[in-house]
Amino acid sequence: MTWQIECGVEPCAMPSRPSPYQEFAERLQLAFDRTTIKRGRGRVSEVASHYQVSRETARLWFAGSAMPELPRLIQIARDCDVALEWLATGRGSMTPPHAGVRDEGRPYMASLSEDEQAVVTAMRLLHPHRRRGLVALLT
Repeated sequence: MTWQIECGVEPCAMPSRPSPYQEFAERLQLAFDRTTIKRGRGRVSEVASHYQVSRETARLWFAGSAMPELPRLIQIARDCDVALEWLATGRGSMTPPHAGVRDEGRPYMASLSEDEQAVVTAMRLLHPHRRRGLVALLT
């Protein structure tokens, strides 16, 4: 059934309500754009697998219908190298206070090339089981 309201003489459809967390979903997409996880249908599956949530839960995050709980939100902000306050509320800068010196301000990351930083960041996004497999392959 379609709900209608009277707009002048002709009935018109009610405007749809925006998702409650639509702005969060947009920031979440921007945050994951900073990672090696590509946009598209696979992003939801990869995020769900990495954060050990159902695909439906991850889909709701990206659709703007739900937000992760605080511990997971902190982990996402850290993994995507974005400021937690920006990710959660949209306030402040997208870049965390330690910009340019990734991994919680540890200076060794600053000494790595851009490619090396990308590898370390991508590796941190892997599920622990896959991370161990990658280390075994490389060593």
